Order: sequence, then C-alpha cells, then structure tokens
Amino acid sequence: MPSAPPEHSTPAATALLALGARGVTGIVVLALLLAAAVYLFATRARTLVGLVRLGQPADRTDTVGRRVELEATVVLGQRKLFQRFLPGLMHAFIFWGFLVLLTTILEAMGESISRGFAIPWVGRMGWLGLIQDVFAALVLVGVAIAFFIRKVMRPDRFKGSHLREADYILLWIAAIIVTLYVIKATSIAATGAAPETATWMPISNALSNLFTGLSSGALDAVHDAALWAHIVLILGFLVYIPRSKHLHIFASEPNVYFSNTRARGRLRPQRIDLEKLEEGDVVLGAGTLEDLTWKEILDTYACTECGRCQNACPAWNTGKPLSPKLLVMNLRDHAFDQGEKLLAAKRAGSADGAEQVAKVSLNPDIVDDEVIWSCVTCGACMQECPVNIEHVDHIVDMRRYLVQAESRFPQEAGALLRNLESSNNPWGQPQSQRAAWAKGMDGVRIIEPGTSAADLPEYLYWVGCAGSFDERAKKITQALAQVLEQAGVSFGILGPAELCTGDPARRIGNEYLFQMLAEQNVETLNDLGVTKIVANCPHCFNTLRNEYPDYGGTYEVIHHTQLLARLIADGRLRPTNPVADSLTYHDPCYLGRHNEVYDAPRDVLGKVPGLRTVEMERHKQRGFCCGAGGARMWMEERLGKRINVERTDEALSTGASSLGVACPYCMIMLDDGVKSRGKELRVLDVAQVVAASVAPPASTASRPTPQVDDAPT
Repeated sequence: MPSAPPEHSTPAATALLALGARGVTGIVVLALLLAAAVYLFATRARTLVGLVRLGQPADRTDTVGRRVELEATVVLGQRKLFQRFLPGLMHAFIFWGFLVLLTTILEAMGESISRGFAIPWVGRMGWLGLIQDVFAALVLVGVAIAFFIRKVMRPDRFKGSHLREADYILLWIAAIIVTLYVIKATSIAATGAAPETATWMPISNALSNLFTGLSSGALDAVHDAALWAHIVLILGFLVYIPRSKHLHIFASEPNVYFSNTRARGRLRPQRIDLEKLEEGDVVLGAGTLEDLTWKEILDTYACTECGRCQNACPAWNTGKPLSPKLLVMNLRDHAFDQGEKLLAAKRAGSADGAEQVAKVSLNPDIVDDEVIWSCVTCGACMQECPVNIEHVDHIVDMRRYLVQAESRFPQEAGALLRNLESSNNPWGQPQSQRAAWAKGMDGVRIIEPGTSAADLPEYLYWVGCAGSFDERAKKITQALAQVLEQAGVSFGILGPAELCTGDPARRIGNEYLFQMLAEQNVETLNDLGVTKIVANCPHCFNTLRNEYPDYGGTYEVIHHTQLLARLIADGRLRPTNPVADSLTYHDPCYLGRHNEVYDAPRDVLGKVPGLRTVEMERHKQRGFCCGAGGARMWMEERLGKRINVERTDEALSTGASSLGVACPYCMIMLDDGVKSRGKELRVLDVAQVVAASVAPPASTASRPTPQVDDAPT
C-alpha cells in the first residue's frame, strides 16, 4: 500500500505520490519529448512563415463564407482528390484516419503517465473505440493502396517526385498504426476486458490473441515499448514534416483557405503608375523570390508532388519542357535555399549579403525560359490540383518580368505586341475595318459615340479581334448576328471604337499594355452607358466579365452559347431544320475551366434536330486545350507535338464528321490541325450549327443562311 502523504504536503506533491514512480517518470520523459518536438517544430515554422512574408502583398481576405466552404469541401471532404477515385480513396483513408486518431494520440500521452487513462466523458464509450479501430485499419488500407499505385501501377505523373521519401513517410505512418494496435491489443490481453467492451474493437480484440500466452510482466513490457514507440513516432513526425515534401500536411489547409475565390480566369491586377515606375517603386512581375506574392510562396509549400497537374498539362503531354509540378518544386527548393540565406542576412543586418542573395533571378537560374513560354494558361493544372495551387499566376508573373523589365520574349511574339500597340489588335489591321464583316447585313447597327443610354440596344455585341479580322472567325460573327436578328434580339456593335480587350497582352506578360487597352475600352463602354454585353470569344468574355471590374468596368457579360440557350428555352429561337450530322464538341478553356460554362453549348446542340453528338475522352473539366491560350496562338511550337494536332487527333478518333467549337481561337487552331492531318472534318461554331437549323423569316429569306457545308475544312 502507498504510504500516507506527509502531514504538510501540497496538493501537487500528493498528486505526484498518487501517480507513483511510473507516473512521475512518464511526466518527465513526456515533457522532455514534447518540449524538444515543439521547439524544433516552432523553429522551423518561424522560418517558413518568414519565407512567406518575403513575398509581395496579395489580398485574400474577402468572401470568408466561400473560403470556409472550400475548407469543408476541398480539405475535409477531399473533393478534388476524388477526381481520381482510387488515389482519392487512398488519401481520404489516411487523412480521415488521422483526424480520428488524434484521440488515440491524446490517449497514448495520457497513458504514458497513468495506465488506464481515458479522455473525459467519451474515452470509455464503445463507439469511440469502434471508430478508432476501424479508421486505424483504413489508414493501413490507404498505405497499401499508395504502395500499389507507386510500385505496381507506376503512373507517369510521379516522374520527378521524391518517391523514396514518400516511401519512408508511408512506412512511418504504417509504424504509427501498428504500434497503436499493439497498445490496444496488449491492453485487452492484460486486463481481460469484458466481451461487451472488447467487441467494440474487433480488430484490436482479434490481435490480442497474439499476446494471450505472455506473462503479466511481459505484457507490460510489450505494451510500454509500443506506447513509447508510438509517442516518439508521432512527435518525430511533427518535427520531420515541416522539413519534408509532406509539408503539405500543414500547408494545404491555409493554402486552400487563401486560394482564389473568384473566377479562375481572372489574373491579379498589377496597376502600373509611370511616375512610381521611374522612382523604382513598382514591381514589374516576378524576377526574384521576393517578387512573388506571399500566396505564390505558400503555394510551393502545399505541393504534394502528386503530379496530377503534370498529367493534365497540354504542354507536358505534347513534349514541351513545362511541368507545373516541377516548376512549383523548383521554386520551393529555391525558397528553402536562397530564402533562408536571405532571412539570415536580414537578421544579421547584412544589406550586402541580402542584396547578393536577392540577385538570383527566377528565370533562367531557377526556371528555364522555355518552361515559362510553353504555358497555354488553360488552367488544367489548377483544375486538377487537390490543394488549389495557382500555377498560372506564377507563370504569368514571371512572364511579366521577362517582358516588361527585360524585354525578353519569343521573337515572333514581338509582332503581336507591335500590332497591339500600333493598331489595337493582334492582326495589325486598320481599326476602320472592324465592321467590314457586316457589309450587306442591314440588321447590324454600329453604336456611334455619344449615343444616349435610352437609344442603346439591349445587348452590345462584342465581336472581338478574331471575329472582326480572321476570315474563318468572321463566319461565326455573321452567323451569330443573323441568328440574333432572327430571334428579335436588339443588339449593336462598336465597330472601330472596339479595341482588343488586351487578353493576349496580359497573358504574354505585358501588363502595362493590357492596362492601357482596358482603360480605353472601359471609358468607351461607360461613356455609352453599356450594361449588357454578349461575346462569342471566350477570351473577350473572360476579360470583360472577370478582369474589367478591376478597372472600373462592371457589366453583365454573357457568352453567345449562353444567350442562344436562353433564347431557345424562351421559345424566341426555334431550330427546326434538321442537320444530319455527327459532331464532337470541344470545350474552350476560357469558357469551360476558367468560367465553368459547360452545359449551355451542349444544351443548344441538343436542341438541333438530326444532330448526333459524341464526347471526346477529354471533355468538360478535363477538356484538352487547342493550344491558342496564353498568347501561344502568336508563338511557334518548335518542341514536341503541336497541341492543336493532339486535340485534332482526339476529335478524329471519335468518328464524328464535325468538330464543334464555341471560340474563334479554337476554330482557327483546330481547323489548322485538321488541315495538317489531311482529313475530312468540318470545324463549326455552335452559332453556325444553329444558323443552319433556324429557318429565316420572310424578310431575310433572300439572305444566304450559313450552311454546314460552307464551314472551313
């Protein structure tokens, strides 16, 4: 029996005596282990936070409700991981398992001090034991699936990832679960738990049979060895994770919370003031680590190296050097290497040392120029990323620096920029020819400057540069104008007053040129009092809808397929002429992934009698780019297979006789792809298909209706 406490003992001393030697030893050892682990974790966390704070400002404090929703669905619900079922199931088992097993960690630490410790109120309840038992097993299943994927399936998306380190981490996780089962099994064997208690933990109960032949002392020894091994493994994990590729375990939650909650197609504005530029107070894109935003640095921490972005990237899939995964990994390595040196120099007050470290350029020292220029900004990487890394933002910011600070870009892109600067359109055509496509179309009205708001039509039809100057794209413009007229929609165009929206300038990295074009267009639209805009170009649609509000232009912007779907649903447009054809529809990136418009084009095509549609393997969220985005339309593809040819081959494999598009860029690129293959495949915009199916009224019967056979081949 324990001796009676001294007459004048304190409550603390009494508690220690009650615990006994084992409890006191447990407290001391656990306290030392916890102190060491917390100190090492906090030291690394301080460095990681310091690196993030090196970045430029980025406002991510809006839409709190949406951010909480992202945490619930993307982090807790693992929504984006389940885009791929088996890997998603694997990760969910491990992630959800560890959330539940936080309770077992608390129990283990309590038991190191007092045998039989239980969490207050819930620790003795059978349902908790059952949940712990089952989810521990699911973690092991997840580990097994992970090894199966890595060692048996061996997908290409892991190329370049730290696979050996991942193997160590998986074995570490398995060891944590195994020691947990040993703790529970030996407890059951030692205490002879009542059947009603043991049956709540079926796996631990079954494993307890392995220890029934051991003596009481041996059981205690095995139990204590497993207990302390479990604690050491857990605390070691806490220390190691911030120093490993599995940093995403801690970084993914804040990264998802601070991810972009607006349309994916909107780029962060970089307002350039010439006076401040001359004073050197303007950051012209990302030339060094400190030029990246804090969110872009945080992105690098969150990367899981899963390779989903790489697997979806059109550039990587066609032999280009761009891997979104490797780009982020390289930036992370640079942040850890040079960033820590920079922090050390700043803490030491060494201006020269800090300046020397800061001189390391991102391009080409860390990321090759060819990597940056291979991107089509399609957003496939961001769609696939399970932790909401924003790869396109990194790339565009680096382009901004190369173009604006160093005038370094592909040679052929120079013609694009010169044309935009001198002619306000990429084609370099006179603005006076903007409305030449409408010659002979009496129903097309040009809105003149000074027109009062009362005299404005319902919609401003934003034609765009391709629809104004490219011969193939003009057919889309003419078809849509005719269909709108037949539906009785009041619309007008700006004609020569319409300038390029600036999308190609912004995507290539010339932010200042984009800013000039945007401000001029916003001034024109606001002076007229325009409120509703329809656009057939997804790039114009995205810029007007998502990016012009940053420059004072807020309008109701609708894509032409959305308007056509609405007109058909309202009965104002009736496709009645059969179009005996089979068609496969291509999702434009800036309409689909960047603005989530997938159903409207399909709804319209579904209302055309006689038309049979078939989907390509990669469609909707996983649609494959035509190769024109990111200003790539004006740059040569000298490496690998042409992206437009890759997409054309996929369309040809469906056996369809027509390829449907909803974007003039896509029409141009895919038509070129068809020609390069020498195949018979008509490339048609949704508006052309509708125009062929809608019978013209008597007043326009003499006007030729665009036919399917008239489309470019």
